[in-house]
Amino acid sequence: MNLSPRTARLAFVATMALPWLAAPGTGAAQPVPAAAPTAAPRIGLALSGGGARGLAHVGVLKVLEELRVPIHCVTGTSMGAIVGATFAAGTPPAEMEKAVLAADWAEIFRDRPPRDEISVRRKIDDYKTLFAPEFGVKDGGLALPKGVIAGVSIESFFRVLAAPAFGTYDFDKLPIPFRALATDIETGEAVVIDRGNVAQAMRASMSVPGAIAPVEIDGRLLVDGGIANNLPIDEARKLCADVVIAVNISTPPMKRSEITSALSVVGQLINFLGKQTVDDQIKRLGSRDVLIAPELGNISSSTFDRSADAIRIGEEATRALAESLKRYSLPPAQFAALRAKQVAERRELGTVDEIRFEGLERTNPEVLRSLVRSQPGEPLTEEKVGADLRRIFGRGGFEGISYHIVGDAGPRAMVIEPREKSWGPNFLRFGLGLASDFSGENQFNALVQYRKTWLNRLGGEWLTELQVGQNTFVHSEFYQPVNEAGQWFVAPYFTVGQVTRGVFIDDDKVADYKVRLAQGGVDAGAVLGTWGQFRVGPVWTRVDANVDTGSPVLPSVKENTAGLRAVLFVDQTDNAFFAREGFGVSASAYAAMESFGSARDYQRVEALFRGAKSWGPHTLNLSVSGGTDLGSDMPPYEAFMLGGPLRLSAYRVGQFTGREFAFGRLMYYNRILPLPDLLGSGVYAGGSLEVGHIRDRFDGRPSPGTLWSASVFLGADTFAGPGYLGVGGSESGNWSVYLLLGVP
Repeated sequence: MNLSPRTARLAFVATMALPWLAAPGTGAAQPVPAAAPTAAPRIGLALSGGGARGLAHVGVLKVLEELRVPIHCVTGTSMGAIVGATFAAGTPPAEMEKAVLAADWAEIFRDRPPRDEISVRRKIDDYKTLFAPEFGVKDGGLALPKGVIAGVSIESFFRVLAAPAFGTYDFDKLPIPFRALATDIETGEAVVIDRGNVAQAMRASMSVPGAIAPVEIDGRLLVDGGIANNLPIDEARKLCADVVIAVNISTPPMKRSEITSALSVVGQLINFLGKQTVDDQIKRLGSRDVLIAPELGNISSSTFDRSADAIRIGEEATRALAESLKRYSLPPAQFAALRAKQVAERRELGTVDEIRFEGLERTNPEVLRSLVRSQPGEPLTEEKVGADLRRIFGRGGFEGISYHIVGDAGPRAMVIEPREKSWGPNFLRFGLGLASDFSGENQFNALVQYRKTWLNRLGGEWLTELQVGQNTFVHSEFYQPVNEAGQWFVAPYFTVGQVTRGVFIDDDKVADYKVRLAQGGVDAGAVLGTWGQFRVGPVWTRVDANVDTGSPVLPSVKENTAGLRAVLFVDQTDNAFFAREGFGVSASAYAAMESFGSARDYQRVEALFRGAKSWGPHTLNLSVSGGTDLGSDMPPYEAFMLGGPLRLSAYRVGQFTGREFAFGRLMYYNRILPLPDLLGSGVYAGGSLEVGHIRDRFDGRPSPGTLWSASVFLGADTFAGPGYLGVGGSESGNWSVYLLLGVP
């Protein structure tokens, strides 16, 4: 079976979504209908869970509307809760269908906000290619998140779906009374959610254990309701129903041939648990009730790209039971009057008198307030509030965020509830970089990062990084905002390390040049919103550089340097390495001055621009960079370098060094295979055209002139960083094969 990009991106989540899997469809067989009662019965709708299969519920609702079958209350589990809550909130099935078909489900299941809305410090981490799993350091041990997906994007989407119900606390007061089913992960008990935030109730009902983080409501930690009650017929009966229309879209248990891993074994066990609840509920149907069981075939819980097919099959299954359903039809005028009361217009959020934060223990709410663009007294919109929540979440440190409006009868307030990471406030991450040219030149670096957050009320952070391998260093920085808005900061730091650089004559490596340094400085800086940052400050360095092995082509240097440095970083790309849209600028300048205690005066300036533009699946990525010493006495350990993968791919890493360089690269790539969110974003096929020039070599040899190179590659954006396997060639006949994983 060929998988669409959207399907493949969700494949792993689908594997974890096995609590959605329950009993197989029971077909169209129905109990023998009894004679219609004299008085019109109250009809309850019970909708089962089933992931993407649950979108068949939308088709069922469309046909019930066509047949003029009234619905007086709704209960739902998992996807059934999502569709059911949307319907109960007053959204017509036709509008629901439109929203479902237009949804980008891959992005909905992705937690991270758009990259242009995350904090600058988190963007910088992207270029360090740290592994995606983040460990918490808490109470003397390591802790992990409760779910792979926090569910922030999911909850945001649900808020839009259930917009007409926004502000309705009591689910009995929705246009159609509603109940969502969840499971208490501590006790295993079914939990009936009958009040609160509708979007939060929807998310709790479908929080697949291990995949989507649980939701805490009223002190109970809630997960997917399919574990405890995947088809809530009994709750529909309790809520209002004389007659129940039950829709079962559960996935059948896996066959032996499909049980191929430990995950699938566990999933099958959960399958049987869910099946028991469905079977038990179906036994409770009476002769007046109707069971609709769409035959969804190979539509799985993850195939959201087949939403249209699922809706169509739901329609067909319901029309097949039209004769059983028509006995409950209302006359056109009566049905129209009922639906006029049940269909609600999308409520405007209006204005509020106050915006406040609740639920914070470590975080200073005034720091977060600077990220909120919505203001008291101004009309609120779901779009503006959603952007506020994404900016707060993108700052880091939170496992979820939601909001609600209180005080309809008096002063109104918007209450924002960021949920601090329960495994924080200190975090440990790991990274790995590998590179090989398959000719004996290999690089390896392993990185450990430890970050302590919220050291004070202004949001001070202490970052320490240790890297070992080809380049070894310890770097530590204390980042201290100087006001609650966080626009200004100071950052003292120190670095101790060793860098090894190759020395080449033509294509031959003749020596290893080792640069040992100890460096300290203090930066003062400004945060440019989510765009970037600028920092400037004095820096002092002790350098010991010498040829470790090979020919002494470069001089040994032991000296102190001191001066001022300035760094500008701007990043508005949507991906650090495989950007499809956006641009980035980085620039640095350093002036060593004898007046600061430096052994020599010199300057070093370097700048980079990159931008990406896409047309459908096709992307062009342009990068232009350059550097110069402005004609000063720059030492050899500060040399600019060209050569290596995607930086003149046909040549060795760092093969060309000098006092001045210019480089340009045009890349094309096309995502040929999506990856599950846990593994990355996708596999790419592409190529590059590269041109570079370098002059004033430190070994006195003439400049090689303008160098051209090109490469073709397979690339991957993975949880461990970028990966490339490529072949590079040049007009002079040089060629190379390279493997690059992460940032070596």
